[in-house]
Amino acid sequence: MGQDRTLARGARVFGSLLLAALALVSLAWIIRDFTKADDVVDVWWNWAGLPARAEDGVWVASFLEPTLMLVYAVAAVTAYRSSSSAAILTASGALTVALRTPGLWNLNADWMQGVPDGLLSKVLFTTIATVVLGGVLIVTAIAGRRPAQPAPGGYGAPAPHDVAHSAPAGPTRGGAVAAFLLLGASAAVLVAWEIRTMQQFGWDRYAKTLTGERTIVRLLDAPPGWALWTVVLLALVAGVAALAGAPFSRPLGLVVAGPLLALGLFAVAFGIKTDLFAHFGDLGIEGQLHVLTNIFEVVAGAAVLLALSRGQQRSERLVPSYPAGGPAPYAPPPQTW
Repeated sequence: MGQDRTLARGARVFGSLLLAALALVSLAWIIRDFTKADDVVDVWWNWAGLPARAEDGVWVASFLEPTLMLVYAVAAVTAYRSSSSAAILTASGALTVALRTPGLWNLNADWMQGVPDGLLSKVLFTTIATVVLGGVLIVTAIAGRRPAQPAPGGYGAPAPHDVAHSAPAGPTRGGAVAAFLLLGASAAVLVAWEIRTMQQFGWDRYAKTLTGERTIVRLLDAPPGWALWTVVLLALVAGVAALAGAPFSRPLGLVVAGPLLALGLFAVAFGIKTDLFAHFGDLGIEGQLHVLTNIFEVVAGAAVLLALSRGQQRSERLVPSYPAGGPAPYAPPPQTW
């Protein structure tokens, strides 16, 4: 989104409602799994990748449900008042479409056996609906754009009540560099592990981690390889855009930091539960690197959130500079009463 474009009020309201609906859908499936678990904490360990028993033998929610629910909830509140609402809707919609699309073919696959037809139909309908809503978010962000409103005279910040119509804020210089380094390093680490996995599995087996064939454990799972490459691609785009000072890099970086942080957080929880940290010294080099990678993902995701949480001051973005001897910015005349 260009720095001189923002989102109309109606589009912001509509986008916020769509995000709230997506958050409620994720919450509904989380609650469903809570009701089917022998113990509520089993749902958490299921998200972390540990085997747990469900009442009907089927889990629906994966770690993506709590992750996306939080992303949607924060985005819904922020998009209504933020000058970067168009980029927030676009980033949230792109992440939704990317992570939910594999379900369109996996939930219809012949190998999806042993799942009650009624439950499978509901999950498939949910997946179709979320993909459509993700696309509508992107369309809303594109169709609802309007010129940003400058302050009287064309300079300075807009009125406080009209913040959402001001030019979107790009990252600060320090935040942009930090986001570029953190997101770039995270993408490089994830790519390295995916290459290692490909070498260990061979292409035929690795390809199934991309398509989801017989690798889906929970009905709303994204194929593991597909999910990781999605995070890699979005992280690289956000990191490079942040370094270039693009305003859309802040919402995109903040959105992609969610799944990056979740990947590390649930993997660390798995390591704690299985005593990987307690027996760290007994692990081989590759096992130790896996554990350290999980910690790095948590740190990197949290650090990206901090780095991009603050944008440029409006005075830095909207007040033009002039060559020596050029005209000075407009200033209202002094009051005489």
